[in-house]
Amino acid sequence: MQTSQPDITSIGVPPRVSARGPRIRFGGHQITIIVLIAVLAAVVDVLQPAYLSAFNVDNILRMASIYGISALGMTLVILTGGIDLSAGSVMALGGALAAGLLGTAFSAANPISLPAAAAVAAALAACALIGAFNGLAVSRLRITPFVVTLGMMTVARGLTFIFCDYFVRSVPGSAITFSDPLFDWLGSESLGPAPTIGIIFLGLAILLALVLRHTHFGRAIYAIGGDAETARLAGIGVAGVIVGVYAISGAFSALGGVALAGRLSSVSPQMAVGYELEVITIVIVGGASLAGGRGNIAGTVLAALLISMVDNGLNILNVQSFYQYLVKGAVLLAAVLLDQWQRNRGADGNEHARRT
Repeated sequence: MQTSQPDITSIGVPPRVSARGPRIRFGGHQITIIVLIAVLAAVVDVLQPAYLSAFNVDNILRMASIYGISALGMTLVILTGGIDLSAGSVMALGGALAAGLLGTAFSAANPISLPAAAAVAAALAACALIGAFNGLAVSRLRITPFVVTLGMMTVARGLTFIFCDYFVRSVPGSAITFSDPLFDWLGSESLGPAPTIGIIFLGLAILLALVLRHTHFGRAIYAIGGDAETARLAGIGVAGVIVGVYAISGAFSALGGVALAGRLSSVSPQMAVGYELEVITIVIVGGASLAGGRGNIAGTVLAALLISMVDNGLNILNVQSFYQYLVKGAVLLAAVLLDQWQRNRGADGNEHARRT
């Protein structure tokens, strides 16, 4: 007796996602974030009127975009049920490679001198390969994503130190200090009233939202997050999709690092330390589930703005750093607890439905 081949339209897609993909729409969670943004803006502006000045709003949008670009890639990874702890280190490595390959840094010593566009492309490609390695280790070697990316976090940070020393050859650990029009355009300039990097962030967000909604790759991401084994039985190339999302995460983190380098006109080996926690917080606050299979790009975009506003608000109110860690940790913990509560409620609801 011949059995029919399972199909993604009937198997491998979690119940909360239609076979055609997630709908691009605002739900209750996104509305909650919008309300929090409005309340936060009103409260901090009362305490510090400069908070909503044009200059400070520009700062908020730029940092939200830098965090957010990396968070877009992280969203894809978390949707598959993975995690990428190397994001902050890859941001620093991408910035160091792109800036160093220009060959124009102060005290530059390397013989390589590439056009700015080629230097950026090389940095993005190198970091995409690092991400692909993470994906191969997770999908082929079946190593836990936490372990793989934790190790890569240290490796990428070490490579950042090595490349900074190679490109500058000054005091060990010196920053790459440089100036370049393309980097300035990415990190500091604007198109009309909007920061250039903000427009790029929104463009990438719209592109990924469409990919998740309208492509087999996007639907496969959700299916793998819902149940990887069932997705495999449905004919989805699970390993290829996982390698793809980690490669995208690496490239997007590198792009965020390039923009940050352009904003600072410098790349320190310690740049973006701890940013992986900011990025993960953004994705979880945006509504993605750490178990995979649930989340959307709209939530990530709004959460990037919210977290950037929180960071900026704490700084502008002169809150001491250890209190800032407390606040950020509490936000992440609250988001994780909310995610667990929603999963437990969904499981209880499914069990009740089966019994009735």
